Amino acid sequence: MSRLTLTQLSAFLKLAETCSFRDAATQLGVSQPALSRTIQHIETRVGVRLFDRDTRTVTLTPAGERLHPLAVRLLADYEGVFRELHEFVEGREGVVRIAALPSTASALLPPAIQSFQARYPKVRIEIWEDVGDQVHNVVRGQNADFGIAPPPDFAGDLRYQELLKDGIVLVCRPDDPLAEAEQHSWAAFEGQRFITMSEETGLRKMVESGLAQSGVIVERLFNCSAATTMGALVVSGLGVTALSRLIFTQIATPSLVCRPLVDPVVARSIGIVRHKARSLSPAALAFVRELERQARVIRTSALSPAPPALGLVQNG
Repeated sequence: MSRLTLTQLSAFLKLAETCSFRDAATQLGVSQPALSRTIQHIETRVGVRLFDRDTRTVTLTPAGERLHPLAVRLLADYEGVFRELHEFVEGREGVVRIAALPSTASALLPPAIQSFQARYPKVRIEIWEDVGDQVHNVVRGQNADFGIAPPPDFAGDLRYQELLKDGIVLVCRPDDPLAEAEQHSWAAFEGQRFITMSEETGLRKMVESGLAQSGVIVERLFNCSAATTMGALVVSGLGVTALSRLIFTQIATPSLVCRPLVDPVVARSIGIVRHKARSLSPAALAFVRELERQARVIRTSALSPAPPALGLVQNG
């Protein structure tokens, strides 16, 4: 038995629906003789009559009745496949896999996902968190559509698009005299108990650079691995610290305030890391556009550094 084309199946179903060659031909936009020839070709291919015809009526034969639900199902599946493809091409279906630093994930992703899924509810978002180099490796291994991180030290097969500058800020209690100023130079840390992050982190390298450039000597305390620990120590009155603004958003409470640090301004670039050889899906491209919008909100909000950031970039 020869297979029928989608056009032939459509003609068969339309004739079965209307029970009239004239009406079916009109609705299909073909001539009545052309439709008659199509039905004859179908019956020749199937090897059995599908319609009983007389001068007044057209009815399905038993073979036609058996073919009818199969044809309906075939056309529905065909339409469904291309509907799903259209949804994917339009960015309304699919999966977006994102690798990100914890600080950027907490600051950028929740509002971006909320806004994005209000418009694209069928798209699933998957998040993988780690430090900068690991984010780059996940993208390099094509296990994520893109990463949100500082630029890689060596781009190689990666492409980088900056979203924002993440500046270093002074963090203290709201009742600390340091909270009264709108911003500070790094000299504000002189004579303060200075809570630091562990030496292997990118943040520590950025802070040490700011201290070195300003010639400030501080008493380094605790060497914490987590920003939450540093924040808790500050809240307890055990000292002050320096964090990036995005990291500060992870621990922000009414018991903590941050103030921009200047002279020098130290900041890291945060952006989209993509694989050069991999095209983004429509859904991933739409999500990148939403991230760009959220980054603009952050840049123009109270979270943005007051002065323009200098080009000091560190991973972390």
